[in-house]
Amino acid sequence: MIKKIYYLAITILLASSCATVRVSENKVIEEPRFFTSLVVVTSSGGIDFTSLSEDFYNNSIKPNFNKLASTKIREQYQRSMSRNFQPTPLRFMEDYFEVQADVSFEEYMEKLENDDSKGILVVDQRNYWQNVRIVNGNTRVSDNASFNCFLLDKDTLEVVWMGNFRVNGSSLSGYDVIHNHLMRNIVRRLHRHNLIAKMAKP
Repeated sequence: MIKKIYYLAITILLASSCATVRVSENKVIEEPRFFTSLVVVTSSGGIDFTSLSEDFYNNSIKPNFNKLASTKIREQYQRSMSRNFQPTPLRFMEDYFEVQADVSFEEYMEKLENDDSKGILVVDQRNYWQNVRIVNGNTRVSDNASFNCFLLDKDTLEVVWMGNFRVNGSSLSGYDVIHNHLMRNIVRRLHRHNLIAKMAKP
């Protein structure tokens, strides 16, 4: 039993370390406020984010918003985010609506505006791809993803920080490892600029 636990721990450790993250960022505001709470907006690959406009909502948020088929991945993503952002409390826009609900732009923005969080974090998955290699006759697949992230002041909707994160996994990593590495790196960058509290774990 002890051996099984030991090997499981080693496997988890290896899997969690088998990803690399490349970051390019731009701090837009020189002296932004310190954000004590955040509401998270998740989007993917439609149009480039410039503002929370109706076009961005219809093209990048709505097509994949709160879908039943992505429940497992979304729940893991949110757990990873909440864990790594501690002690900063997070809310997720998906929590305001039923799964598979047909949400209009007006309904979405009303909920967002009524949320009392101090900042808005937009996490936009720009691309997701897999690399396939044949090693000694075996197929090895690695997951990779690219994200654009934007922190907005909720009162003004002004972008105070932005960054691009490219996460390259390995054959031992899946979307959970991709998410964990992404979240840890976002938190490090935001804390470095004194935008949020230091994360609970290194």
